Amino acid sequence: MNAVEGRPCQLTVCRGCCCGTRKKVPGVDHEAQLARLSAIEDHSGRTVPVRTSKCLDICFQANVVVVQPSHAGRAAGGRLVWLGGITEDALVEAVDDWIFEGGPGLAPLPAALVGHVTSKDAKKPKKRKEPKHSKAAKKEREKAEKRARADRKTAKESGPDRDRSRPKKSGKDKEDKGKKKDGKK
Repeated sequence: MNAVEGRPCQLTVCRGCCCGTRKKVPGVDHEAQLARLSAIEDHSGRTVPVRTSKCLDICFQANVVVVQPSHAGRAAGGRLVWLGGITEDALVEAVDDWIFEGGPGLAPLPAALVGHVTSKDAKKPKKRKEPKHSKAAKKEREKAEKRARADRKTAKESGPDRDRSRPKKSGKDKEDKGKKKDGKK
């Protein structure tokens, strides 16, 4: 290695807890992806070192790849770039191209990777909560529900189905039925 060039970019790839597993990210050949990342070379023909980590703690963005700038990139102001959701071959190819062009500090981030930039402090998005209603709104809702129930009951009692239903039995009918059971008429 030439002392002027310093060390090349380095990659840290999350493989363990969630990233790199079929359970978390189905449909991706994780072994082939790791092999592809391990075969990346920079513009000087140096193989980019790849470290695997058990967990980088942002599992909701699996697969996570961290790109560390080369010595020259660091001197030019480049810093670590965390990438989440690297699950497609096109994204791995974009990482390869970016590192070949110089990586962080020396080359602009490819457009394909812009939406995948994250950080070690990224928080899982929380589910949207339904807005809390005031007591007045709750009372109004309850009144509306009560009116709707009353309207349904009224419609049921006075509807056209009511005329076709069997008439209710009177007390006299019940007495006649009781006499028939005893054998008396």
